[in-house]
Amino acid sequence: MLGKKSFLLGSAPLLLSAALLATPAFAAGMNNTMNSTKSNGATMGAAATNAPNNQQASKKDARDLVNKAVAEVKKMEKDPKLKGLMAKAKGIYLVPEFGRGALIVGGRGGAGVVLAHVNGKWTDPAFYDFGAISVGAQAGASGGQVAFLLMNQNAVDAFKSGNKVSLNAGAGLSIVTYSANGQASWGKGDIVMWSDTAGAYAGATVSVTDLNWSDTNNQAYYGRKVEPSAILAGRVTTPDAAKLKEALPG
Repeated sequence: MLGKKSFLLGSAPLLLSAALLATPAFAAGMNNTMNSTKSNGATMGAAATNAPNNQQASKKDARDLVNKAVAEVKKMEKDPKLKGLMAKAKGIYLVPEFGRGALIVGGRGGAGVVLAHVNGKWTDPAFYDFGAISVGAQAGASGGQVAFLLMNQNAVDAFKSGNKVSLNAGAGLSIVTYSANGQASWGKGDIVMWSDTAGAYAGATVSVTDLNWSDTNNQAYYGRKVEPSAILAGRVTTPDAAKLKEALPG
């Protein structure tokens, strides 16, 4: 009798487990848990798969921007006087595609690259997202290519902080516009602004604000996290930048 009772007592947990498993609510709960686990696993797997794809897309975007900057430089060099001015510059900020309609007061711009001219050589590009620009009281101008020639070290140093860069009187920098009739004013500005949109900036007071360091483009282009000061000092390089550096005069 004792052996039979022990068997019955020992079997009770097994019978209870079987009964629970047979319960529809319990089974549904188990299925939901398993499905949730599978779903989470699938999500994590998809994220892991998409990460390299996103990195490749970002690197392609960064390379495309540099290639467009090369084309912009070649266009600028068709003007011999502008080419000479570029050779004297301490740095340059190239914005190959300034958004159409972005010249409206306070409008948004696009992406660009900054290179410094150190000891007669150009550094590799540092990527910045173009912020806002105010062009006097002018509004409604079309977009195009824009470049800022940084004529002294103070103008270059303004970019080394990385974020919230301003190119205006508030930052102690003056911008003059490039034109065939304005050569006498070039020596008066910390920055000379050029655009392929003829007459868009003639006689305008230009102020540029809200320039931000692009972590995405810089990390994708160089394959690691980098700092603006390191790039603009020439301590960060990549063979991908060779065409742009060779295109720039000086």
